Amino acid sequence: MARTLMLLLLLAAAGPALAQDDMVQRIYASEENGIRAEYESFLSQLPPAPPEQSGQADKNKQLLKMISYNKAAMLAFCAVDAEKDRPPNAERVPSEMNLMLRTCAEIKIGQLRKFSETVAYADLFFPERIAPCGERARLREEEKLLRPYEFLFLDEPRLYDFALYNDCLMKP
Repeated sequence: MARTLMLLLLLAAAGPALAQDDMVQRIYASEENGIRAEYESFLSQLPPAPPEQSGQADKNKQLLKMISYNKAAMLAFCAVDAEKDRPPNAERVPSEMNLMLRTCAEIKIGQLRKFSETVAYADLFFPERIAPCGERARLREEEKLLRPYEFLFLDEPRLYDFALYNDCLMKP
């Protein structure tokens, strides 16, 4: 009896988390076409690399894939965070008018944008910081929940806390 009660309590506690995970996955899946269009647009803007610089071109493409994957995940988590405190019977606010969602997305995208500038600087002046800082800033639980879209195939898909990553890159 005590085991059954404990199991029921654990399942009840996990219920909201499982529902939240499902919501994140559904939102993430719904973003795929928009992220694909944005990724392809950015990809088409990359200048063609001469054969002797094909390694750098591949590195840039991998960075673009990682950024696209992270952006999609950030937006999905922001959407869920914006909804979690909404009373069940409250009317839904359209995403373009949802202040919580817009604020979260602006902050997260700002951190991502700063990262793209900071990592280029770090790569030039202290490349030895990039890998250790990346490991410290990884979001492993989110990586388990959201896999990259098929078109963003990555050998080592990683999601990051870019505020932490940026901070780490700029400190000795």
